[in-house]
Amino acid sequence: MKIALYSRPENPSLPIITDELHRRGLDFTLNPESPAGHDLALSFGGDGTFLSTVRKMGESHIPILGINSGRLGFMAAVALEDISAAMDELRDGRYTIEERTLLQIEGGVQGLAVNEFTIQKNGTAMVSVEIGIDGENVATYWADGVIVSTSTGSTAYSMSVGGAILAPGCRCLILSPIAPHNLNIRPLVVPDTSVVTLRVETRNGEQAIATIDNRERTVANGTIFSLAKATHMLRVIRPAGNSFYKTLRNKLLWGVDARNNN
Repeated sequence: MKIALYSRPENPSLPIITDELHRRGLDFTLNPESPAGHDLALSFGGDGTFLSTVRKMGESHIPILGINSGRLGFMAAVALEDISAAMDELRDGRYTIEERTLLQIEGGVQGLAVNEFTIQKNGTAMVSVEIGIDGENVATYWADGVIVSTSTGSTAYSMSVGGAILAPGCRCLILSPIAPHNLNIRPLVVPDTSVVTLRVETRNGEQAIATIDNRERTVANGTIFSLAKATHMLRVIRPAGNSFYKTLRNKLLWGVDARNNN
């Protein structure tokens, strides 16, 4: 088994993962230019490192294990304190591979999204975004912006604006307004087989901001975007001792009594 290990070279915790790999005799390359010739990838850092690793994978279909050396982190689901057990499970083949939807964006920007695509205001004035699904006009959102999230991204920006949390196996997209002016608008969940179109209108012909995960650029008033499920899936390694629900409990402190008992 040959492993592609991706991490920021200046990450102070990097020796922890390299020592764990050396101790088990696991063959790895640190930050290779290409994933070709590797069986799997390790992303060591936070969610930003994970997103960068996915972009490096391209369409190679190599599965990725995310190990969190930072703070919150949902995609890098293995905590630093669990790294030894996770490496044993990886070495022994005690893991599953989850396939997750990637979002292909065309229009004013192009690219693949792991978490979400957003169109947002660029300034103080809200924007209007016309939403279409499979060629049918659905609604116009007057808001600070709109998020179109994958199931993977449901624990990212979408969650912060009140979108539902979806288990990774859900083949869905979530359309969530950001600070909507029309308060009867609510997040909408649609199948990931849907083709979603968004047309942005700004006041006074101003530009708007479009983002694909952690990348952004300005776009012209009236730009139309088309979003559809990518032709390939993201493959995520889930060690035997780890689960999505365990991650939710640990990261969101579900079940922790936060009341002051003093």
